[in-house]
Amino acid sequence: MSPKLTLDIWSDMLCPFCFIGKRNLDKALTQFPHAADIDIRWYSYQLAPNLEYNPNKDAHQALADHKGMPYETAKQLNTQVAQMAAQAGITFDIDAMKWANSFSAHRLLQWSKTEGKAHEMEERLFEAVFVRGENISDIQQLIGIAKELGLSEVDAEKAISSDIFTEAVQEDITNAQYAGLRGVPHFVINDEAAFSGALPPESFLQVLTQFHDKWKMDKNVSINTVGQSCDIEGNCD
Repeated sequence: MSPKLTLDIWSDMLCPFCFIGKRNLDKALTQFPHAADIDIRWYSYQLAPNLEYNPNKDAHQALADHKGMPYETAKQLNTQVAQMAAQAGITFDIDAMKWANSFSAHRLLQWSKTEGKAHEMEERLFEAVFVRGENISDIQQLIGIAKELGLSEVDAEKAISSDIFTEAVQEDITNAQYAGLRGVPHFVINDEAAFSGALPPESFLQVLTQFHDKWKMDKNVSINTVGQSCDIEGNCD
């Protein structure tokens, strides 16, 4: 198998800008003539590792409690992010969104890598949170998502319910912290350059083109791009 240009992505399913960034990246890839040369590798990160799902709280109240802000302020913030998502072609259902711990979902993601389904799984888990109002800490819902993607329900349950992929999740997070990562989405291209945030499609296309040219011609390339992201404290802007 020929070597590929790697694009490593750290994200959390609870991060709206990770979802927006993925959609913008996907749009860029449809315009990039060498998309087959790109190997996208997803890595786990948690913005709220201690979060517990409370069915008595909607997403606005959960955000308000998490950030120590009034309910209406939290709702306004969620609305603003939903408007940004709409520009990327995503319809957020902010009133149905559920704030739930993402660790089990990350286990499922890690397992999906072994099945060659990580990119599809990441998309579906983002949809679970922001579009479908599903609880990504619920094992049965996660098994159902795996089934939708044509994956084994039995193997999915093992991946979610056991510690088989716990170390992989924790290793991703530890490596990110060691590297000084302060927010997601975070991208590393070909182990050479890092950039963060939900870049617009044209910026992703520019980065891919620059580094693909370097990959082919072995020339130095530098980038200076900044996009919207969620920081380690859970602030999304």
